[in-house]
Amino acid sequence: MKKVILVLVALAVAGFVAAPAMAESLDSRPALKQTLNQFYERQGEAAPQATFGYLFDLVTNAYGTGWGSVVALTNYNSMVRNRIVGYVVPRDANPGQELIVDEWMNPYEVEYLDLGSLGLGNENGWMLIWSTIQDFGAGVLIYNTSTMAGMVWESGWYFYIP
Repeated sequence: MKKVILVLVALAVAGFVAAPAMAESLDSRPALKQTLNQFYERQGEAAPQATFGYLFDLVTNAYGTGWGSVVALTNYNSMVRNRIVGYVVPRDANPGQELIVDEWMNPYEVEYLDLGSLGLGNENGWMLIWSTIQDFGAGVLIYNTSTMAGMVWESGWYFYIP
């Protein structure tokens, strides 16, 4: 009984912490909703279990206003290659229009992923990435290319699934 109560309390705390990331209604973003559902469906026994990941509530490639995003990925392990997989979901995308992220990183490697080269159009979106191997670092540098009026570092929502 104590284990059940502990699990319920852990779920309630996780829901409270993750609530701001889902503050907007997912009903208006069908591709994002389907992407999150697919992620949770993959956590069954037949699929590798994700252990560490990030959810970014804003990535942009809005060249019309001069803004763009670059994702910085870091492999913390000094001996093992790390595979980072996930999705970039453009704003107002329909299911099936997600962009796939699939990157292998060497030990201690830092890689910069340009969302423009990944295929994100002139728009904003969400990003969900995770590693099935080990812990890693990630963040999004949002910058202004025309006048450099501003730069923002977004660390995202870090999650762990035991």
